[in-house]
Amino acid sequence: MKHTLLLQGPSFDGGAGSRYQAKREIRSFWYPTWLAQPAALIADSRLLDAPADGLSVDAALDIAAQYELVIIHTSTPSFPSAAFCAEKLKTRAPSILIGMVGAKVAVDPHTSLIASDAIDFVCREEFDFTCKEIAEGRAFASIRGLSYRLPDGSIEHNEARPILENMDELPFVAPVYKRDLNT
Repeated sequence: MKHTLLLQGPSFDGGAGSRYQAKREIRSFWYPTWLAQPAALIADSRLLDAPADGLSVDAALDIAAQYELVIIHTSTPSFPSAAFCAEKLKTRAPSILIGMVGAKVAVDPHTSLIASDAIDFVCREEFDFTCKEIAEGRAFASIRGLSYRLPDGSIEHNEARPILENMDELPFVAPVYKRDLNT
């Protein structure tokens, strides 16, 4: 099992759950449920919500550099900042495996991967179990719902992961909130 960090990257205001780059006069944050689910599936993982914790890019990267696997949540507006964080992290710790999840990479995996050599993989549909299988160290070629960079730089897109029909297969996330998030 890879020592895993699930990261809501710095520089997002998160107001009203939006999680996009913006400056607003109100600071409110919704729990990052999209990262809590895989955090609950991956033993000994950590969920870091950098915006809610008021962490700078450097402070978040100092924490992230301690992990073997970092999975960053992103959206279309936040993607340039997330890619920048991935690049800075790879500079600090070149052996870290860095992936992304979120709507932007799910619908545009190829362009997302070619945008930065620091991004090793992106998880597409139903990414919770995809993240778990990556953390378990499974071979990328065997993981459904994964797009990734091969050693020669080419991009591979695996078969889609089926839609999760039984939500009871996902663990309860309240213990992750209690363990990792400042309330």
